[in-house]
Amino acid sequence: MSGWIGSNDMNIKLATCVFLVGLAAFSVLAQEGELASVRGRVTTLWGQPIEEAQVSFFQLEGIRGNSATEKLIHQTLTSRNGEYKVNALPWGQYRVDVALKGYGHTEVWRFYLWRSARRVLDVGVPMGMLHHISQMEIRGTVRKSKREAVEDATVTLTSVFDQSESQQVRTDADGKYSFLLMQEGDYLLHSSKPGYKASVTTISISTGEHTTADLVLTPTQPNQRSRQTH
Repeated sequence: MSGWIGSNDMNIKLATCVFLVGLAAFSVLAQEGELASVRGRVTTLWGQPIEEAQVSFFQLEGIRGNSATEKLIHQTLTSRNGEYKVNALPWGQYRVDVALKGYGHTEVWRFYLWRSARRVLDVGVPMGMLHHISQMEIRGTVRKSKREAVEDATVTLTSVFDQSESQQVRTDADGKYSFLLMQEGDYLLHSSKPGYKASVTTISISTGEHTTADLVLTPTQPNQRSRQTH
């Protein structure tokens, strides 16, 4: 009888061990299934791929306002065509740092990865040494469709390859605006004002250039404004 009891206890212990091992394995698989991945491309501000740029993912911890502690989770280098891919990232908020010797330094804050996310993050890197770059200017006039100047319109200039490279101004009484730049590249020029349809165009600029780009805003119809507010 005692031998049967001892054998039974052994079987119970063995079954318990198998259950715990299975539970641990299931937990690991579940966690791996929740891991995220990010792929992207690193280029100059005029779209040229950058090889061997270092892309670092820092997970933000204990976020308090703009301050946060962070932990380096993964680092990788871009390929010849500027591509990179990072797998098995825990979900959460990240600071993504992109750097290359001879170029500038770009970072993306509050880049969020949810469970099992598959995200794309393309990053444009500005030039680092600017002693050979002459100041550039983009200027122009914002008008109505009847060529009347639009005062106090918002004009936004954003790098096509790095949205952190952005400026914003308002037009003067003559509808004029101006941007001064120290980074060559391709830019998105956007003008808007309440009561008008937004106007968007692209523009490329190189060192020392002074480029003119006029924009036309078309007034929205009263019935269109009514539909937008209902």
